[in-house]
Amino acid sequence: MHSFWVFLSAVGESRLLVPAAVVATLFLVASERATVFKWACGFGIAALVVLVSKLAFLGWGYGWEAIDFTGFSGHAMVSAAIYPVLGYALGNVHSERAARWGTAAGALLAIAIGVSRLYLHAHSPSEVILGLLVGGIVSSVVLLKWPAHRTGLRAGAVLLGFLLSAAASYTIAPKMRTNDLVVVMALKLSGSAQPYTREALNWNRR
Repeated sequence: MHSFWVFLSAVGESRLLVPAAVVATLFLVASERATVFKWACGFGIAALVVLVSKLAFLGWGYGWEAIDFTGFSGHAMVSAAIYPVLGYALGNVHSERAARWGTAAGALLAIAIGVSRLYLHAHSPSEVILGLLVGGIVSSVVLLKWPAHRTGLRAGAVLLGFLLSAAASYTIAPKMRTNDLVVVMALKLSGSAQPYTREALNWNRR
C-alpha cells in the first residue's frame, strides 16, 4: 500500500505534471488561445503564492503554528490546477457530459494526490487543503470561462505530453526534486545556514 501512495504522489510532482500539461495544451493554442492564456496566468500566480509561502517558512520561519502550516502543498496545488482542466479538455472532445465526468475524475485524482502527501507525512492537513483550494480556484476560473463550442484535447496529445515530460524529468535529473531547489533559494535569500523545519514551528506546543 505504501508503494501505491508513493506512486500517486509522484504523478503530482511539478517536474512531471507541469511540462506535461504545457506540451498537451500546446495542441489547444490555435483554437483556444484565450483559454490557454487564462490558465497559464492563473497557474503562474498560484505557483508564485506557493513559492512565496515556502520561502517565507524555510528561510525565515514564518508559518502558522495554530494550523500547523509551513507553506501550501505544491503537489496539491499543481494537481488541482491541472488535472481537472485536462479531464475537461479530454471529455469535451466527445460531449459536455463527458467533459463534466472528466473534470470530476481530475478533481478526484487531485484530492487523492493530496491524501498521498498526508499518508507520506510530507504535509499537514492544512497545507494540503489550502493547496487544493488554490489550485481549484485556477481550474474553476478556466473551466467557467471555457467556450461553449466543443473543442478539447485528444488522449494522444495528453499521453505525448506525459511521455516527453517523464523522459526529460527522470533521465536528465532523476534525483532532482522541486523542493530541493526551493530550499536552496530560501537559504540564498535569507542568508541562513539551515532551513527552518516543522519542529521549529511546533516548538511552543511541547
